[in-house]
Amino acid sequence: MTLSMLIIMAAGFGQADSWVADTRPPPGQAITFHQSLLEVINNVPLRALLPQWVWGSQSGQNVLAVGGLSGRGWLGKRVQRLAVAYSELAMYMKEMLNDELEHSPGQKQRERGNIFSNLVSAMGNDVENADPSKNDLFGDMFIFLLGGFETSVHALAYTFGFIALDQEEQQLLYDHIESVLEDREPTYTDISKLTRVLAVFLEALRLYPAGASLPKTAAEDSTFTAKAAIPEGDLADPSNLGEKEKRQTTVFVPKGSEVLYDIAAVHHNPRYWPEPYSFKPERFLDPNWPKEAFISFSTGSRGCMGRRFAEVEAIAIITLIIRRYKVSVDPLLCPDVVGESKVQRRDRVLKSYLHITITPHGIPLLFTKR
Repeated sequence: MTLSMLIIMAAGFGQADSWVADTRPPPGQAITFHQSLLEVINNVPLRALLPQWVWGSQSGQNVLAVGGLSGRGWLGKRVQRLAVAYSELAMYMKEMLNDELEHSPGQKQRERGNIFSNLVSAMGNDVENADPSKNDLFGDMFIFLLGGFETSVHALAYTFGFIALDQEEQQLLYDHIESVLEDREPTYTDISKLTRVLAVFLEALRLYPAGASLPKTAAEDSTFTAKAAIPEGDLADPSNLGEKEKRQTTVFVPKGSEVLYDIAAVHHNPRYWPEPYSFKPERFLDPNWPKEAFISFSTGSRGCMGRRFAEVEAIAIITLIIRRYKVSVDPLLCPDVVGESKVQRRDRVLKSYLHITITPHGIPLLFTKR
């Protein structure tokens, strides 16, 4: 979590921070930028559930009378802390905006190449002269934070969980990394060569995507052809397919219809993914792997704009950690159970719940220096 936060701060805002964060806020601020980001990202549902007037004024934040709930109770204190974090984050972002506006476009392009700077440059004079444009800018950055932090943290957690559970795959991964890098540190030009690292990450995302479903709205009347479900074992021998399983169904979707893609169902469909419940990164090393059946980053023209950023971040982190550490399941936190199958052990180690995204309860990993 800390590593992903440092990356978000640097790439998103151009704010450098250390692994051991300074807890002393700058003059005029109640908490640090790091603290405000973390508090806001971890409490999005609470912000969405409570009415806007709760967060609207400084006096309201100080008194915080929420339906008779004072700031002294557990929930009241949590709301108060979050209200302060939102207020502080807004102040930090306004200061950064003012700082950006003081620099020439050429200087920002050369020296301040982060997402916040690029958004300010793209908006031009509008962001300087209009509050709505500033609100749009802050909203865009919040979506970047939400979409780029929690999803990356959880995806990496699951990836290391699978690596820890499959020591044979971990050795293959380590050997691949060493064959690419040899005796030097990785650079950006190595990203495209670390194919097995990306395959491991994508396979973990296939089995544990960020969301359970993907909402879409039909922009026009559409007709889809759906194929019947196929039992997993029948795929090994197409001659076993019955007439029902060969049938196709036409589905009409009127304009304006709300459609939910069932991500888990698509990612476990044996028509596209043989042995769909198995962790097999090599399926992504096949140049003809079924890209239309992998929707962790959505699909189509509205696919995730941050996909490349997420993949580069994941490849870099996995490469650096696996090169230096051997990852295993901590036997003290998760001891072996007699008679437990591999699938049962995996489900226990990777136990999850649905928050904003599919979230691990806490994967008990042990990192041992090589």
